[in-house]
Amino acid sequence: MGITFKSGRQNNIIGMDMIYPDGHPRTVLMAELPMDGDWRADVDFYDEVEQAYKKRLRRALNR
Repeated sequence: MGITFKSGRQNNIIGMDMIYPDGHPRTVLMAELPMDGDWRADVDFYDEVEQAYKKRLRRALNR
């Protein structure tokens, strides 16, 4: 596929960028998470969203 994903975080805001093969980034997610200090839950949330997005993207590209 050639598309990769990159995460970013600032305080309790996380983001996910999709990086096209030519290097062009596109923001696909910005989420505000609870300020509870539970970084494991934040990582789990990000991982789940990333997997769901990849699955949906594969489905769209295979049509």
